This record gives sequence, C-alpha cells and structure tokens, in this order.
Amino acid sequence: MTTEKAALYLETAVQAEVMSRGNVYKISHEQKGHILQMATLLTRPSTQFGILLCGGVGNGKTTTMRAFQNLLNYLRIPIAGTSETYGMRIESAKFLSSQVKMDSREFLHIQQVDMLGIDDLGEEEPEVVSYGNRVTPVIDLLSYRYDRRLFTMVTTNLTPAQIRKTYGDRIADRFNEMMLILPYRNPSFRTP
Repeated sequence: MTTEKAALYLETAVQAEVMSRGNVYKISHEQKGHILQMATLLTRPSTQFGILLCGGVGNGKTTTMRAFQNLLNYLRIPIAGTSETYGMRIESAKFLSSQVKMDSREFLHIQQVDMLGIDDLGEEEPEVVSYGNRVTPVIDLLSYRYDRRLFTMVTTNLTPAQIRKTYGDRIADRFNEMMLILPYRNPSFRTP
C-alpha cells in the first residue's frame, strides 16, 4: 500500500471513530501531519517499530489508536506464512499493571502479542508487590517488547521529560529509538 493510501485510510478511520462517538469530525493541520507520519512508518522501511502519542487530555490520542485498531480489523492484512491476520490488542496501563498480580499468565500472553496498544501510560502504579516481590510490570513489558522489536503503540498525557523521570533513562532512551513520537498540542475536543 502506498503511504498516501495508508494516510487516507487512517484519516477515514479516525473520522469514523469520532463520528461513532456522536462527535463532529474536525482535523487540525497537526493531526493531518501525524497521520501522514504514521502512514510513512507503516508503509516504508524503518528502524522504528512503535508509535508514542503524547500530549494533554482529550485531544485525540486514544481515538487515533482505536481508529488504527479498527482499520487493521477491517483490512484483514494477512501475516506472512500463517492463516492469521494482523490485529492490535489495546489495554490500559492500569490494567496491564494489575495483571501481574491478578493473572500472571495473561500478563505474559499480552507481553508477547504481535501488536499491542497501551492506553494512558503513566496512570498505573509504577511498582507492584506480587508474592512479596517488587516488580515494575509496565517497564518490564516495554523492555520485553523492545528486545523483541514487537510493534507497540502508546498513548500518554506525560511529556517526554516526564516519561524519563517516571520510567528512567533506559525506557526513555528506548522510546527514542523504537518509537515515532507524535506530540499532540491541540486543546481538548471535550471542552465546549
């Protein structure tokens, strides 16, 4: 697929997601640029294998991620050498963090999926006690996915500097390498 066609599909998916929530679709110049950058990452060779959508609340980050998930489901792109198609699982960072204690097998399964969306990074407790051990589930998950070059899409209200402070230099540095970082600067669409 060409970059231009992928950008058109992504924008159409974002529009459909916005309208499915009963809202009016308005796209800014910045968002158009983000969609083009995402389409470029997805259609051309790149060393990056993830996308970080960061910025204030209510400005379209989660909508964009869900639109991408819906587009993958719609297109049913086959995974080479298998009878499966690409899809992306989306979970909140809070849910992922809680899974270490609640269902460690499910956490390990989620950690290994081909494509993962992590919503609201920074809302979870960074450290969890599981069977008397202190663990950092989201950091561990991100490190695992980095090491195996698994596609990861993340939304967060944190700035890159806050990510560095919260998750440390190692994760921040890995984000810089593995992810296309797209800052969302527009105000909340939820504010009348």
